[in-house]
Amino acid sequence: MKRAALPLAVAGFACAALLSCHTGVGGHISEPDKDKIRKVVEQASRAIAPPTSDVDAYVKLYYADDARVLPPNHATVTGREAISALLRSEGAIQELRLTILALEGRNDLAYVHGAYQMSLTLPGGAEPVGDKGKYVEIWRKQQDGSWKVILDVYNSDLPAPAPPPPVMPTLTAPAHD
Repeated sequence: MKRAALPLAVAGFACAALLSCHTGVGGHISEPDKDKIRKVVEQASRAIAPPTSDVDAYVKLYYADDARVLPPNHATVTGREAISALLRSEGAIQELRLTILALEGRNDLAYVHGAYQMSLTLPGGAEPVGDKGKYVEIWRKQQDGSWKVILDVYNSDLPAPAPPPPVMPTLTAPAHD
């Protein structure tokens, strides 16, 4: 019995190895599809920065209807309307530069690893502040052949601001009987 198990195990490993090398229908995404993603990044970056500053146009260009964004120090945000509201709550973007560091994928899914630099005016702020960081996005090819982000995770490279000092309670004199 043990002799029969060895050829089966070898055959199983060989099948697993062959399957792991299979790229699936269509294989890696094409250079024209990568170019489409790069173009969306470029167009969306222009849409959200002045003089246009159109958050809704940015979100429509960049995100799928049911996209999810996982911002730092915030719950997951789902859907274009909620993503637009999140972006508006973070302040007015003055400049946004997205740099794609890696772009790979298969079939109708792609991932982008990138870096960002931006300046924005925080709500209630007078002067723009700068930020830089990194992001990972999952893109899906849509029915019409366009590419949209379905999952976006980003965070800053800058240290978190120091928390405010604790508020000390007011001391009261002990009560006398």
